[in-house]
Amino acid sequence: MLLSISYPDRNLRLIAIPLWGFLYRNIGEVASFGQLLKDPQYYVDLGVAILVTFLIWELNRFFILRFDKKYSWVDQAFPRALIQGATCFGLSSLIVLMVTFVYNTYLAQRHPLFNIEIVFMTDIPMACMFLLVMHLLYTGMWLRGYHQRVVEGLQERISSLENATALNANFSGGRSLRSLLVNQGKAQVPLNLEEIAYLSVAGDLCVIRNLQGQSFTIDQTLEQLEESLPGSEFFRLNRQIIAHRQAIRKVETEGSGRLLLQLNPAFSEEVSVSRKKANTFKDWMIGQPG
Repeated sequence: MLLSISYPDRNLRLIAIPLWGFLYRNIGEVASFGQLLKDPQYYVDLGVAILVTFLIWELNRFFILRFDKKYSWVDQAFPRALIQGATCFGLSSLIVLMVTFVYNTYLAQRHPLFNIEIVFMTDIPMACMFLLVMHLLYTGMWLRGYHQRVVEGLQERISSLENATALNANFSGGRSLRSLLVNQGKAQVPLNLEEIAYLSVAGDLCVIRNLQGQSFTIDQTLEQLEESLPGSEFFRLNRQIIAHRQAIRKVETEGSGRLLLQLNPAFSEEVSVSRKKANTFKDWMIGQPG
């Protein structure tokens, strides 16, 4: 799985680059810190160390972002580690070698005391150690992003399977039900399912409205009715409404993916289907159980 992420590393770079430059300049220094603070050259050295650290960090980050588009740490870990290591560590070592030699020999004019062997024995190994830590941090952020993508994909898949299971259950259940016993005043009367437009919740009551606009109540909850009504004809639009397909007159899609429905008879509030259930609802409208 190729994963190109936007690394949340702004604060990390602001802290790590100056710290890395400071450590790079001071590790192996024999003079006391107090003596260094009195030496103007020390501040120049420190500035150069931080600048080189910045350049090396940005160069490595550039290649990390490019390798993200070509190699996956999950499926291609070995070739990525090999190519990324050779490219980033090789170029970074070359930069350290060239800058250290040029700066100390020609700019700081330390050639009487400067020994190129120190670069290979101290500077380059130390730079490689810092680079290793940096690459491990970015690899950890990549793996965290990969984990989040996988979890989100699994959650979407589970949600899709749950919706399909519920839809199949609706299609297979409630086929023998032909009417409901509803309350009309103090009496109870049978109401054929073909006459029902929709069922809704109003406070503690479950209200049924027929195609003629008449309202009735029933001594069952919307959840109980959802289990018993035939799923081929009725759909749970949201927490508040179960509608018969013949009551749905118009369906509009919002930019967010949510569906807005127009019912007949009209409902007193906005009727919508969430983005999560939109595809399941569309399948139901055209008669596909999923």
